[in-house]
Amino acid sequence: MTLHQFLMIVVMCACIIFLRAFPFIVFQDMTKKTPPLLLYLGRVLTAAAIAMLVVYSIASVCDFKNPDYMRLFWMTPAILVTILLQWFIKNSLISIVGGTAVYMICIQLIA
Repeated sequence: MTLHQFLMIVVMCACIIFLRAFPFIVFQDMTKKTPPLLLYLGRVLTAAAIAMLVVYSIASVCDFKNPDYMRLFWMTPAILVTILLQWFIKNSLISIVGGTAVYMICIQLIA
């Protein structure tokens, strides 16, 4: 491992520790009310993260020069299951695992 790689790891670890500790440092006095912006972000960011994962996975399949239509076809039910699970259950872990399971079943068993 080079010095550059080691320093990159140290900087990334320091950033992660800071980002994890930041809310506790800011909100250490629990008598303060949580700002409405943070409550809004807590509600919205889960769906935004899942939407970004869906767009990224579709973009990786839809290469315009050489599209893989069969993978896109089997990805559609998995995307729908992910959206429905998130819509009704509102649990990110269940949504992502459910969509992944449906995609793997479609690819492995049906295709």
